[in-house]
Amino acid sequence: MKKFEVHTITESAGFGSMKEKLTEKVEQFLNAKANAGYEIINVSFTYYEGAELIAFITYCR
Repeated sequence: MKKFEVHTITESAGFGSMKEKLTEKVEQFLNAKANAGYEIINVSFTYYEGAELIAFITYCR
């Protein structure tokens, strides 16, 4: 039976592009999980009150 986990990564509005910063963080996280043998199920992004960009990552072993 697969065990699913959800991980969130956030980036607050500030100087520079928060989309680019969050994309880099998510890419590093996904690479680490994939190299550890996890299966990436879904990645989605959403804004929270216009000040934060949040990535929701679902993966399983």
